[in-house]
Amino acid sequence: MPQPRPLPAPLAGRPFTVSDAVAIGVGRDRLDRADLTAPFVGVRAPAALVIDPFTRARLAVLACGAQAFLSGVTAALVIGIPLPTRYVGGGVVEVAVLPPGRAVRRRGVRGRVLDVNARALLNWRGVRITAPARTWCDLAVVLSLPELVVAGDWLLRRGLATTASLESAARERPDRRGIARIRVALPMLDPRSESPKESELRAIIVLAGLPRPSANVEIRWPDGRFLARVDLLFEEYGEILEYHGDHHRTDRRQWRRDRTREADLESIGYHVMEVTDDDLVDPPTLVERIRRNLRRRGWTP
Repeated sequence: MPQPRPLPAPLAGRPFTVSDAVAIGVGRDRLDRADLTAPFVGVRAPAALVIDPFTRARLAVLACGAQAFLSGVTAALVIGIPLPTRYVGGGVVEVAVLPPGRAVRRRGVRGRVLDVNARALLNWRGVRITAPARTWCDLAVVLSLPELVVAGDWLLRRGLATTASLESAARERPDRRGIARIRVALPMLDPRSESPKESELRAIIVLAGLPRPSANVEIRWPDGRFLARVDLLFEEYGEILEYHGDHHRTDRRQWRRDRTREADLESIGYHVMEVTDDDLVDPPTLVERIRRNLRRRGWTP
């Protein structure tokens, strides 16, 4: 079979819409050749193009027209907000339009009509999306409270939102779904949290009615020398929580450092409790263990 003739320069090597191709004289038969794929109806892309989640989202917006923008979980994935594994890997792309437009209906796209103002939209790496603060509020409809706290901490830590901008986005959002969850999550956010698992652990603790621990606190020897920076600390009770990913177990050097660090902390009066991912899947048992440790160190419920 003969090689397909080269595409015109404006289309070469990049995704494009069928309407743009036809407008500059590319025939329909050329658009169906094997060197092009059709990730969405009305869009063509080079067959060699790697369709990762971001590229798929960008192609969906291209297919849906100039007024379309990404929202919800898809906007969160594009921004990089940490989400539960059930949302990672692409899938249906959430595309919205402003009223009085009509929701997009295309295979692989979940269309919505969203009433947002100009401040709630921005251009992110060449794609129009809902701004981080507005995206966080929309996530309240689909995420649990700990998951929403994880997302909010991440935005605050990276300077993509402030508590004030999140509060403002919540007030301005006409859709009141999830507003109760937003109101509970907002005062729980902490930009000092350095990992999603730390945020999740802190949220589980606070929601269970335990004292709120401080995040990423420096501990020093009595003479003022730096000893350690701990994930979570109940300062009044000297109780430390450390989240340990699997590398703390599989890396022998890391494991030995952890044991020495823990012994040093306990030698000056602290108690260290390690938390793993397995603990986070059973919050009631985890909370009860923390509760016992706090009571042993003087906390009265």
